[in-house]
Amino acid sequence: MREKILVVEPDSEFQNQVADMLREAGYRVFGAGTYEEAAQYVNFFKPDVIIMELLLPDRNGVDLLVYAKEMLPGSKVIVYTSMKGSTIEKAVKKKGAYAFIRKSGDIKKDLMTIFAKEEKEEVQGFKGSLEGVDIIDLIQAFSLMRRDLILHVRDVKTFKEGEIVFKNGEVVDAKAGVKRGEDAFLEIVGWEHGVFDVAPLKEEPEKTIDAPVDLLILNVAKVQDEMKAVGTKIPKFTLKQILKNLKEEIPGFIGAMIFDYEEGAPIETETILEGKTFHASATLYGAILKSAGEAMEIVTEGKEKRDELLEVTITDQNDHILMIPLPFMTYAIFILITYEGKLSEARGAVKKYLPNILQILKEREAKSA
Repeated sequence: MREKILVVEPDSEFQNQVADMLREAGYRVFGAGTYEEAAQYVNFFKPDVIIMELLLPDRNGVDLLVYAKEMLPGSKVIVYTSMKGSTIEKAVKKKGAYAFIRKSGDIKKDLMTIFAKEEKEEVQGFKGSLEGVDIIDLIQAFSLMRRDLILHVRDVKTFKEGEIVFKNGEVVDAKAGVKRGEDAFLEIVGWEHGVFDVAPLKEEPEKTIDAPVDLLILNVAKVQDEMKAVGTKIPKFTLKQILKNLKEEIPGFIGAMIFDYEEGAPIETETILEGKTFHASATLYGAILKSAGEAMEIVTEGKEKRDELLEVTITDQNDHILMIPLPFMTYAIFILITYEGKLSEARGAVKKYLPNILQILKEREAKSA
């Protein structure tokens, strides 16, 4: 898969020159001239690399840097600017910039400097125990770092061994006994007592897994009852109780719904305005429903592509709408939080209750069959 690069540059002629050189090098390139345009690309196209000018016409470029790192922690933001001074360089690096490159007037030379900094350091091997370690968190960390590596795992209870192979941060292969691909991945992440070690990837791996990491992790929740030890029980909740818990646990929570996008309607909702005026509750409900429709239009492109759906975020000056499709039937979760709220905390809370939600939806579908 070609890396996606967003070039944020208000000078359209300069932007086109940079974009053309990158396209010739084989990258998929988007261009933006303002903060608002760049924010939309960050939300919907999720670029791997952002090359940005700090001097933007509508807002401070540092704001865009902070926003991009919040929305896409694994992306690399390279400040490519005409501004000078060690103070600003230190400031943007403190905010998460991967590199600070001053424009020299020679675009080709500058791009060579940028991508010289993009070369990956070789992964150093390390070992650890699964006791007290969430293997899913480990996998997400490797994905965010966009690493090429092999994660070897051994379950000390069953003496089974397996490996998960990462290429540019994506899981491309997994092996566990006679199992291969996603089946092997699902088995390995279910091992709770064992040891692991990490080694660099030395040769091009065989690709047996096509699903992105986020979807693989959602599928883990889908089969969690099969992966957990015998006797483990998932606490009993109703969907309404779960949404009420999310309201209490997510900072900046405004509203949430579990949505059936085949039916085009929610099956459960919760807002901070419930119990208040009907008009206020109806207005908020309508806003979430409208955003739900916009998100589904974006990710489906007018077609049913259930297996390809990923998380979508819609952001304006007041709030964030986070849409997470569920790996079961045609359901999705929508969370509305204030602009100051942290999306990472909202994602973490949803992940916590995914097994409960999936269990309830399975039972719901079984009863209606």
